Amino acid sequence: MSTFPDGNFTIVNDETGRCVRVRLGRTQDLSDWQAGTKYLQHVTAKPTLELGEPDGSPATAWWFSTIDDAVERHPFNQIVSHAVGEYQNIGNHCVWLDLQSHPTAEDRRRAADEFRRKLNDMPGNLKEKLAVLLPAAFLTEAETELGADASLPEVLDLWHGYCASLKFPQQNIEEEDLEGPEAAQSYLDAAAEEGIHPPAVKADRTSTRMYGCGASRGKNSTYRWAYDGTHIYGADSKTVPSERTYWTDDGGYLVGKNKGGPGQTWTLASWKPPAPQSDPVKAIALTGLFGPIANLLGS
Repeated sequence: MSTFPDGNFTIVNDETGRCVRVRLGRTQDLSDWQAGTKYLQHVTAKPTLELGEPDGSPATAWWFSTIDDAVERHPFNQIVSHAVGEYQNIGNHCVWLDLQSHPTAEDRRRAADEFRRKLNDMPGNLKEKLAVLLPAAFLTEAETELGADASLPEVLDLWHGYCASLKFPQQNIEEEDLEGPEAAQSYLDAAAEEGIHPPAVKADRTSTRMYGCGASRGKNSTYRWAYDGTHIYGADSKTVPSERTYWTDDGGYLVGKNKGGPGQTWTLASWKPPAPQSDPVKAIALTGLFGPIANLLGS
């Protein structure tokens, strides 16, 4: 298995060409006068993670921390930003991954499709037993859509799709708030009595962010990474299942997903500082690192 390069390196997606970058937070002057004395205070916003142009700027540089965690007696294995440590006085920050707290509309659609299949796979005698619960209005609509000679499985497939869409609407709302038509609810209650229950909604992806290297991860977060020469994925099964952590360029956003989809192959290459510019302050500001140096320019 391959390892992370020594020193600073860049991370570029093989399929999209986008590079993992950091955007530094602005530093604001919040100094104030009190009783004729000026009290100095500068506050720096948190850096953010993004995918963008692989221009070789400091924003694209990372290094791999194998410092031992004294508490767990295990290397941290963190992917740390070079730019944050170099240009902001807020300590080292690395890439974190978190389980999403709310499923997306796509997650709910998948759950609806799975539930529809479960209902369609009911034994034939159970289908006939529950078919008496179908409302007359729906049967009339099904005859119009499918034809008068439609089979019971065809009619039930249409009905099961309707029931599943009520159970898993395409919004992030709690299931106990769902109030579908009474006939559909009665049908689903009867199916549940026969052991046919709706599946749990599983989030397809996990989110990434920049956060401090010294923070303790919670039960739904990780900052430990492994690299096999192609994929970057979580090396910390205690907190987040590794199979859900494969780095993915999902339309320009860095997320964690199950292995096997598009946008998951990455190339790590050594990073070298760009050649000195005639105006080094301006050169740094143009990288998009909106930190204290850029503030001097009034950006």
